[in-house]
Amino acid sequence: MNRELIEKAAELISSKKPVVAFTGAGVSKESGISTYRDPGGLWDRYPEGSSGGILAVLRNHPEEGSKILKDFMARLKNARPNPGHMALVELEKMGYLRSVITQNVDNLHIEAGNSKVLELHGNIFRLRCIKCGKIIKLEREKYFEIIEEILNRMTRLTMEDLFSQLPPCECGGKRRIDFVGFGEPVKDLPEAIAEAQTCGLMLILGTSGVVYPAASIPLTAKSKGAMLLEINPNRTALTEHTDLFVPEKTGEALPQIVSALKR
Repeated sequence: MNRELIEKAAELISSKKPVVAFTGAGVSKESGISTYRDPGGLWDRYPEGSSGGILAVLRNHPEEGSKILKDFMARLKNARPNPGHMALVELEKMGYLRSVITQNVDNLHIEAGNSKVLELHGNIFRLRCIKCGKIIKLEREKYFEIIEEILNRMTRLTMEDLFSQLPPCECGGKRRIDFVGFGEPVKDLPEAIAEAQTCGLMLILGTSGVVYPAASIPLTAKSKGAMLLEINPNRTALTEHTDLFVPEKTGEALPQIVSALKR
């Protein structure tokens, strides 16, 4: 770990409040949830996913739908907040971090304890009524009980098939899992843009920076005078715009940055 970079990162955080975190799949990967884009990931195995998402993959491969979803749900069920998540909570408690803008749907930032989390791509533990729009959020245990029961009795399966088996809304309408698929409008976007426009520093954590409109948020922050600090093992589409790049995993770098801030 480059101590000089850690110290520079801590100095930026302490001098450029308020801080907003912008997180992607790399943060969840450290909790055991594999990313779609990595070698061996879903897009690698099913190329249509890169342009149509998991909905397109399941639509084109219904015979493998149950297996694909069982694998994903097993990883999700075992996932817990990692040291990177907990470091963001600590930064909030210390008065540096104002909010988290995330592309992840796994609820881990909320489970970790961050109080203001804007979920651009939704939350997989929520169900939304297609008819009336009402949203409910299920506890982890109840959610997996419902989903696993469906997956265990169905073999050929698309996401639409899964939605059709979810408990109906009180209004009689059908429900779907409240995540954003390819081509669907993102959530919390006005709030996320407002956070970007008014922060002093944006942390870019574990995102490839290629999924829009989410990837435009750090650039919005930059255009309004904020500085950008990126932590990622690899350079990304956003790296050239950053003021400081730390080539490490978030779960390794962020706790050390927190420690540096406490000294």
